[in-house]
Amino acid sequence: MQTFKPLAAALLLGLSTLPSSAGSLWSTDGFDMPESVAFDAAGNRLIVSVMEGAPNAVDGNGHLALLSTDGKIIDAKWATGMDAPKGLALMNGKVFAADLTSLRVVDAQTGKLLQSLPAEGSVFLNDVTTSGDEIFVSDMMTNTIWRYADGTFEKWLESPELNHPNGLYWDNGRLLVGAWGKGLKNDFTTEAPGSLLAIDPATKAISVVARDIGNIDGIARLNGKLVLNDWINGKLFEIDADGISNEIMSEPAGLADISAHNDVLYLPHMLEGRIEAVRLD
Repeated sequence: MQTFKPLAAALLLGLSTLPSSAGSLWSTDGFDMPESVAFDAAGNRLIVSVMEGAPNAVDGNGHLALLSTDGKIIDAKWATGMDAPKGLALMNGKVFAADLTSLRVVDAQTGKLLQSLPAEGSVFLNDVTTSGDEIFVSDMMTNTIWRYADGTFEKWLESPELNHPNGLYWDNGRLLVGAWGKGLKNDFTTEAPGSLLAIDPATKAISVVARDIGNIDGIARLNGKLVLNDWINGKLFEIDADGISNEIMSEPAGLADISAHNDVLYLPHMLEGRIEAVRLD
């Protein structure tokens, strides 16, 4: 596994809700390396994965936090017993979190850790998405997608064409994959930008949706349109029907696994230790 270099000199520690940039609805700080935010429809709240330390540290410090939809902290350490949780997905009353080499399964009502499912041979599990009855998990370092279904967690697809897969999003019967790019370096930059890919779940054929975007982290649909972001430079892009990318927003570097609900986009600012909600025109 590659050595992860420090990404920021300091993190915001105060538990407060602050005004932010134009278009921002709220911005809440107080998180040590937040990586992903997911809307929980059943609870009408947000779930945040907090790595609390280096993204590859096996230290037991990782946890999930709860936020209200207006940015108030409900529970800063709602679900514990993890190392460095990243991508999140909800299915059948459970929260699934990618945590280095395990898939953590949490009761969505109580926050109790129900299971830790090992992904044998994995290195850096990153994002999670659901088709409604399956869970898919990316392993960024081994060019692998894992699948959980009917209680079984197993390797589903391994291919160099995935080019360090990070972001995942289930989209109308296909699995979208945000590739980080070729030639991954120790500081997580790459020699070439990553593309937005699509996998046919029936054949596992990989195709390119939008080429050479950047170091793709999160993927979401906002107002019916595909939106994704580049972690290294903080830029957000909208992808049109022809696979053309258009920059729609620029945020600080370290913007991680974005998500959306209705017309609101949720932004985990990993290096700044905050979660932001924005509404775009």
